[in-house]
Amino acid sequence: MKKNVQRSNSPVTIKDIASVLSVSNATVSRALADSPLISDRTKNRVRTVAAELGYVPDNIARMMRGEASNLVGFILPDVQNHFYSAMAKMLAENVSTIGLQLVLAISEGDPERELRHVRELRRARAQGIIVTPVADMLPETADLLSGMRTVQLVRSHPLVTADLVTAQDARAISVSTQYLLELGHRKIAYLGGGAEILDSGTNRLAGYRRAMSQVEGGVCMEVLTAPYPENGYSAARQILEHATPPSGLVIGSSQLAVGVLRAIREMNIRVPQDLSVISYDDPDWLQLCGPGISTIALPIAEMAHQAVNLIDARYQAKTDRLEFAVDSLGPAAKHFSFPVSLVERGSCMPPAI
Repeated sequence: MKKNVQRSNSPVTIKDIASVLSVSNATVSRALADSPLISDRTKNRVRTVAAELGYVPDNIARMMRGEASNLVGFILPDVQNHFYSAMAKMLAENVSTIGLQLVLAISEGDPERELRHVRELRRARAQGIIVTPVADMLPETADLLSGMRTVQLVRSHPLVTADLVTAQDARAISVSTQYLLELGHRKIAYLGGGAEILDSGTNRLAGYRRAMSQVEGGVCMEVLTAPYPENGYSAARQILEHATPPSGLVIGSSQLAVGVLRAIREMNIRVPQDLSVISYDDPDWLQLCGPGISTIALPIAEMAHQAVNLIDARYQAKTDRLEFAVDSLGPAAKHFSFPVSLVERGSCMPPAI
């Protein structure tokens, strides 16, 4: 039911519009942002009343009143990594559907830079932060993140109390390794990230070890390094120049895979005749390398949707007060872990006898 519309000398707020229409503040906010979650009929009603009242959006005024802005931050370590660029795209789409705007900040794994990004997003009164944390996070950063609506993505930092969205990392690498074992490989190397990727690296390594432990005669070779192409290149040379090189290689990062494939080409190693290779994540270019590289595809769309839902749900729980920060997490922090899938291409075959 629409109440009588009366202009006031005071600036018109979303709350005023909501009161006239007897709807929630969140409904008005989303309608004004043209969110697809709101019906056209409701949008038209909101816009009509907003015009009648003389409403003018004022993000600066909202910030000065201690209200949340329409921003959601995404702090990622490496924009050149396919996973994070694809994730940013999906997060932006999901954030837009609820009338908000995604802001990207790149930490490059630098704890000082990460802290600056968090401070700026707090200063901008972001509704929430989605972050892939750096390993050596500063205590101040952890305190700030724990006091905001935060979702940790891909991996978690032990100092941060926040919701967590991941892929099933241990299962991903376990499935990869098991796939090679079922083809008859017994000496299988694993090349993955080290301590700098926190529990995601630990979980992937655990998946490899678990699969290798379940077969007789399995020979392990583990090389852990930072997930960048140049590291993948040098690590691959180390593995493949071994006196008894493996017949199968599991790669724990698409960035490492870039360097691995370069080393393989330079060493004139044939895939899969000389070496079976399986990667992690599924950028388009993996299909174009030689016979096509088998890999583990990650549920990027599902992870993005869940991360944004968590931010929005915690914000809506405080709709009446609209603070940008949280006094506590309310319901206990939640962990959502999404299944992965094996993509078979032409880079794996039984080992040569």
